[in-house]
Amino acid sequence: MATNSFGRRGVAAPAPSRSFQPAPIAPAATDDRDQTSEGSLFADNKLLADIPILTIGLIFGLMAIFALQRSLAVDIARDGSLDVRSLIAQGASGYDLVVGRNEWWRIGLAPLLHGSQWHLIGNCVALFIVGVRVESLIGRGWFSLIFVVSALAGEAASLLGNGSGMVGVGASGAITGLIAALFVASFEPEADAETTISRLKTSLFFGVPALLPLAFGASGNVNYYAHGGGALAGAALAITPWLAFWSYDSLPRSAGLVLLGGLAGSLICAGFAAIHYRSYVADVGQYIRASEMPASTREMASRSSDFVNRYPKDPRAHVFRAIYFIEQNSLGPAETEVQTAMSLAASDVTGGPVRSLAQALLAQLLLARGQTSEAKAMAAAVCRAKLGEVRRMLEKSKLCG
Repeated sequence: MATNSFGRRGVAAPAPSRSFQPAPIAPAATDDRDQTSEGSLFADNKLLADIPILTIGLIFGLMAIFALQRSLAVDIARDGSLDVRSLIAQGASGYDLVVGRNEWWRIGLAPLLHGSQWHLIGNCVALFIVGVRVESLIGRGWFSLIFVVSALAGEAASLLGNGSGMVGVGASGAITGLIAALFVASFEPEADAETTISRLKTSLFFGVPALLPLAFGASGNVNYYAHGGGALAGAALAITPWLAFWSYDSLPRSAGLVLLGGLAGSLICAGFAAIHYRSYVADVGQYIRASEMPASTREMASRSSDFVNRYPKDPRAHVFRAIYFIEQNSLGPAETEVQTAMSLAASDVTGGPVRSLAQALLAQLLLARGQTSEAKAMAAAVCRAKLGEVRRMLEKSKLCG
């Protein structure tokens, strides 16, 4: 759910460029009624045409949505992040939710949600700096198309690449699509060398940290698979006019309505979220609140008895109790708590990561008893999962080959 905190100041928007298409030898006759996808209002008013209206509008829209998220949140953690159960109730996506529960409407809603104020700020800063350049370079029609398609492609890549129990939100897939589009469009033949270099620097400044971790497994809390899917879609769309010898101005006027269509689709998805909201928050009192979550392993162990008594259905409470018994070298009770955590996590919509952690603990318990082959068999699935810290724990015990 977390994302890269994109940020850079002092980048000015370049002058709008008409297209990749060379200028015609002789001027062609035009009809005043034949406007580009910008619409007559923007085409006739240079001041309005130069204002990144879509970029600014999207930023304010994302901020308004996050304000609504906070007002509907079941709980907010100490660091300001929203409780994961709140995010799921609001429309977060994940393989178990989208495919397992057939809740496909989440794909159209998750890209507009954010997990914390810092997640939102990072994405909005990147969207502003990149969006100002891209919107003036390729026009509002292509900007809308790339944003919407990249958001959907990012969701698809996230479902395919992340573990089944992972839950994600954020507009970073759509934003990375715009970053990739800026990179491709930087090679416009009509641009001078200084402008091209400036555009490339901006796209690489944001694009490299957003995509490079994919080469190293993409573990952690950042949804790099969504970045990758969005980037592929954005680059493919941005290069299409160039390869087909079109111009960005040739996009039909109706394509300028893509963003409105995407927003309308998101509103429909929000309707489905509203229908399911009550059922997802009905049993939230049975789980540890985000504001109560321990900040360290020592705190987990010291408060484990209280958590198990108050939240017996929360698999995390039993994992904390298992950690306590492991520290006391009481392997039998620890294994019992781990088995309980695995059983509870199997029926919990947010239980994927907890189940993997419990399996890792059980593998280490088996190893401590000298059952090496059983320990490696238990660790095999966890080693394949994209949970960096858990995998590193097993690697230290030489259970991940």
